[in-house]
Amino acid sequence: MNHLYVLVLCGGSGTRLWPVSREDSPKQFAKLFEGKSLFNLTFERALKITTLENIYVATAQKYKNFVYKSVPRLPKDQVICEPIRRDTALAHAVGALYIYKRDPEAVIVNMASDHLITPVSIFAQQMKLAADAALKHNLVVTIGIKPRYPHSGLGHIKAVKKINSHPDVLLGEKFVEKPEISLATKYTKSGQFYWNANLYVYKAKLYLDLLQKHAPKTYAMLPKLLDAIGTDKENEVFNLVFQMAPTISIDYAVSNHLKKFICIPSKFNWTDIGDWNEVWKNLPKDSQGNVIEGTRGRGEYIGLNSRNNLLFLDKKIVVTVGIQDMLIVDTPDALLICPKDGAQGVKQAVQALKEQELDKYL
Repeated sequence: MNHLYVLVLCGGSGTRLWPVSREDSPKQFAKLFEGKSLFNLTFERALKITTLENIYVATAQKYKNFVYKSVPRLPKDQVICEPIRRDTALAHAVGALYIYKRDPEAVIVNMASDHLITPVSIFAQQMKLAADAALKHNLVVTIGIKPRYPHSGLGHIKAVKKINSHPDVLLGEKFVEKPEISLATKYTKSGQFYWNANLYVYKAKLYLDLLQKHAPKTYAMLPKLLDAIGTDKENEVFNLVFQMAPTISIDYAVSNHLKKFICIPSKFNWTDIGDWNEVWKNLPKDSQGNVIEGTRGRGEYIGLNSRNNLLFLDKKIVVTVGIQDMLIVDTPDALLICPKDGAQGVKQAVQALKEQELDKYL
């Protein structure tokens, strides 16, 4: 346990949860779930795995105050602020580097800040099992989510064989990054594949070694940063690392190259809160199937013959008559109305705002 660390990654912007999620206030910090943000819920899970002193956060420079406000007792030197986005390969790498500098024997549990997971007790047990496997075998360990339906928007993991007859630990064969829907359907039917939730666990040194082997351009400046940590050149080298590194995900940089790794099938419920329909699915509903929530309280709502809607309210009264399966998201300067099954299209709405140069609403 002394060598067990958690790295929470929260650099995304969450355009599909507009207008609550904005560039300057992304979805992971919005109080979407009964007064709690996804970041708060993620941090609560992290504390079930290790101590506060062993939890690090990788975020964008402009989001650092959200992190400080969400967890005031988190030491500021455990918050890694990225000056520019370079995707997840570098975010994982810099986090691993800082943790490795502190503890060369560190095992890191990596957690995204926009997932909803229950029950927390089972999640914590499985992540500790993953950390134990990462330590014993010195391999990358990932948690596989049993597919509920064919999904072309998630990476897939093939894993069938048990390791040492352990029912909960499988030998991973390959990662497949976001397959076409026809292939995803085949994978789901086979029963041999899992969704990749990016719940990676590994020794810090192993990840850095794999990055050096498979993504040398991302790794190139890291040794200089390792030497600079704690010196007056740290900030200069840190910024240079991000300027020089390519933009690439951990999946393309490392995972897809792995020929041997460990996959642990999840026993917990996992959801990537990627759009408003997922928010509706994961919140309590009234007798008509309506979810009534809001960042500043529930607001005032009267629903007449209205069923299975999401009402995310601000302060004004909202009245609906005879509507169903709709999303209504009200904020002080923007209102979103769309069918629940069109929730993925919110990203197109954000793109339209960009094209019309309405940046003040982004």
